[in-house]
Amino acid sequence: MNELPSISTIVDAELKSFGKYSVFIAILLILIGIGGLIAPVILSVLTAGFIAGILIISGVVWLVHSYKLHQHHLADWLKPLMLLTAGAVMVALPAAGIASIALLFIFYFVLDAYRNFTQSQVYSAHGRGWFIFSGIIDIFIAILFVVTWPQGSLILVGIVVGVNLIFDGIILLVVRSSMRGSSK
Repeated sequence: MNELPSISTIVDAELKSFGKYSVFIAILLILIGIGGLIAPVILSVLTAGFIAGILIISGVVWLVHSYKLHQHHLADWLKPLMLLTAGAVMVALPAAGIASIALLFIFYFVLDAYRNFTQSQVYSAHGRGWFIFSGIIDIFIAILFVVTWPQGSLILVGIVVGVNLIFDGIILLVVRSSMRGSSK
């Protein structure tokens, strides 16, 4: 019968999988995030370009897949064509792509607010106020997006992505540091 690995073995394996480049990646995320706060329109365009690239690559991969499977029905070709079309539209009309991303952010922040408000009832003893505060901030950000849409999207998408990258970088540093501390 196999023994369960110890906690230190698990932590050491996680540290190895985290990689020696995690500090570099964390700092890079923080710097890109700060750059996004300084020049939010540029980060908005880069975000839309990144998403457009993913859509186009997905469309090409799906197109090759459909071709190799000798698909004969129009329905089999709609998915790759929709992916390619959506990516091409985002490349051709980046402002429209950024406005679309802003609509997705509105949806996300409303859903996150709902989750925070419902979680405040579940965890009434611990952190209820933080859940409510987070929900209020989510609603405020969603309203900000709605009120300024579509023109404000050029700036707001970059700011939201920039702040997110900064926090992702900080979290990566903190998690790496805590994992190192727990493995000793």
